[in-house]
Amino acid sequence: MGRVLVVDDNSTNLAVVGEMLERQGFDVFAANSGEMALQIAPQATPEIILLDVMMPGGMDGYEACTRLRLLPGLGKVPVLFLSADSTPQSKIRGFQVGGMDYVSKPFQADELLARLNTHLELYRLREHLEDEVDRKTKTVHMLVDELNDSYEQALALLARAGEFRDRDTGNHTRRIGEYASRLAQLAGCDADFCRRIHHAAPLHDIGKVSIPDRILLKAGPLDDDEWVIMRTHAEAGAKILRKYSQPLFQMAAEIASCHHERFDGSGYPNGLRGEDIPLAARITTVVDTYDALRSRRPYKQPIAHEQTIRILLEGDGRTRPEHFDPNLLQLLVRNQELLRPVFDLDSHHAAANEVLS
Repeated sequence: MGRVLVVDDNSTNLAVVGEMLERQGFDVFAANSGEMALQIAPQATPEIILLDVMMPGGMDGYEACTRLRLLPGLGKVPVLFLSADSTPQSKIRGFQVGGMDYVSKPFQADELLARLNTHLELYRLREHLEDEVDRKTKTVHMLVDELNDSYEQALALLARAGEFRDRDTGNHTRRIGEYASRLAQLAGCDADFCRRIHHAAPLHDIGKVSIPDRILLKAGPLDDDEWVIMRTHAEAGAKILRKYSQPLFQMAAEIASCHHERFDGSGYPNGLRGEDIPLAARITTVVDTYDALRSRRPYKQPIAHEQTIRILLEGDGRTRPEHFDPNLLQLLVRNQELLRPVFDLDSHHAAANEVLS
């Protein structure tokens, strides 16, 4: 039937109640004081406790109830007070310290059993429901994690597809995700944001799949007409990604659309200014510029880390410090030694792979 802890300083009451419960199939544990109950309870792991109120010594039933509730695994176990004191004040006190019911002595055996069974059934039902909720919550979290993994893999595949158009930018896109997540963490963004930007930022240039090779791969400066076409890649990428409502894709769409916006309003495609530019795009803009300066392109040689930092802080004609969120730029500069190894290690691996191939 269940495990019951009976606490009463009167040995006769213990014997009577214990025998009655054992006849009903209960496993009975007896204690003749609050102190003894505290010793027995952790090993007995009762499902319900019958507790006398007036017990001589240093601990009455109210204090015993309070301390039993603090023991591991007993915080929700129902406590039924048994007492000859049937005054309203005593009953109220019993409920205040965590009792679930209050049975006055002398009691009717059938009444006590009925109340005990009711509270025991409710306790078991509550435990079952909590276990079921916990199990289903874990299942939902697992399914959400699997779904997020699928979205992340889809973005990775999409980014990988974009790399086939321009092999020189392949490693660049992968590094952007690592840079962006590190800078987002430094900026105080939560773990979910950092995880999403890690997978979304590499899609910043996915719209370049729409740009003709004669422009995308041109080994020299673009003319005015070619720049008009090249700039369409921002909205082209956003258009691809906006078709999916999942937050990861929406962040990627924001980044694709806004990573060429400038903090001073001089960027494209919409001339957004300051914090009107989404945070994920502002982060990507800073790290994209850093990595682009350091990378080899058909139209330029790579630039060393130290010179790249100077260009970000002082400008070089095309790149000016006012293009960037000043707080993010300072974070990057102050923590440049956390970002620099991403490029150096990736470049080392790329060179090694090129030799092996």
